[in-house]
Amino acid sequence: MKYYASQRGFTLLEAVVLLGIFVLIVGAIVSSLRYVYRGQRFAFEQADATRSARTGIERAVQDLREASDADNGAYPIIAMATSSVSFYSDYDNDNKIEQIRYFIDGSDFKKGIIESAGNPPTYNAGSEVVTTIATDVRNNAIGTPMFTYYDKSGVLMSDYTDIAQLAFVTLRLVVNLHPERAPDDFELRSSAALRNIR
Repeated sequence: MKYYASQRGFTLLEAVVLLGIFVLIVGAIVSSLRYVYRGQRFAFEQADATRSARTGIERAVQDLREASDADNGAYPIIAMATSSVSFYSDYDNDNKIEQIRYFIDGSDFKKGIIESAGNPPTYNAGSEVVTTIATDVRNNAIGTPMFTYYDKSGVLMSDYTDIAQLAFVTLRLVVNLHPERAPDDFELRSSAALRNIR
């Protein structure tokens, strides 16, 4: 009587090949998931940077529209340049006029506020409170002016010392979290007519 073995197992070579294929499949899945999660994280970070830039530019426009004479009687506009603007406005609706400065510092869009104090009211530059509104701003890096100014006739101003002629300001903010990667720069634009300037 002959006895035949009915049990058949994997040889060592077959087990090594199967293990290798399994490791390759798991590695491909893990690599794909990492790529997807990295892409989603970047998209969320870019959206957050753009959202804070949009909020900041909307606030700057609102403050500029309400520019008015200072508590000490000074003219509403203090100074203007392509990367900054300084003026007086009641940004917090407390019936006191604050000195406000919007400016780009490296790749940050910032706002500085000085409250008036004393009698007669004065604005102490040493008491300026500066906050960062948006990061990853590219205006300086790509040579794009953030602020452009127009006079009462609607003509683009080139003499930034003639503050009495200012009537209209446009803001242009370029944001990109990772300029070396897609998507390209995201540009925000807005404008403000100065309502309280005669």
